[in-house]
Amino acid sequence: MSPVLAPLTLWLVFAAQGGQEVGTGPQPSPYPVSWEFEFKFLDPQRIEVQLPGAERPEVYWYLVYTVTNPGPRSQRFFAMFQIVTENLQVFDTDMGINPLVFDAIHERHKITHKYLVDPTQVIGVLLSGDDNARESVAVWRNIDLTLNSFSVYVAGLSGETQFLANPSFDPERPETGTVRGPGGREQQLVTNPRQFTLRKTLEIRYTLPGSPAARPAAVPERDTLRWIMR
Repeated sequence: MSPVLAPLTLWLVFAAQGGQEVGTGPQPSPYPVSWEFEFKFLDPQRIEVQLPGAERPEVYWYLVYTVTNPGPRSQRFFAMFQIVTENLQVFDTDMGINPLVFDAIHERHKITHKYLVDPTQVIGVLLSGDDNARESVAVWRNIDLTLNSFSVYVAGLSGETQFLANPSFDPERPETGTVRGPGGREQQLVTNPRQFTLRKTLEIRYTLPGSPAARPAAVPERDTLRWIMR
């Protein structure tokens, strides 16, 4: 059965799964070494929404989730979701979607996720315990899913971090520099970092069956799931 008819959910209360491929770079601890949320989710789904004044429905992809804080202390929840395609296109979630899009998603999942809230409302302190769990959704607009595979990355579920020395660091140069942003405005950014901060991040890999023309409407098939440092 498709994920729409029988949604597959999974409790992530583990560190790295044994037996899965892992990279040669820094890896998360095999056991939690910091606070960590429990994350329950549905695989990405596609929805078309007719917005006022639009000639045709707009296409969105979204991921419904439930987050719980099992630890003894309250923690701030501010998850960051990205889709990365096999040709390394990166798509961030869109926090400024029309409320009608959220309403359509909520209507579709109102039986299984009756407490679903807008993505902007889920950010904040997450109290401990199952009774304080929150349900929300990550939404992407105008993304190109015509390739054979993509990955979803979810950061902000764990406090575990690692520091990695920057092999290109130049001690003769300052760590910050002035760059021109949108509109030609100058801003100070770290252009020569001494080190990088890696955060424990959930990686969920998917494949899209069918031809390139059919893939935008195909149901993603989950491939692997693991924790990585990113």
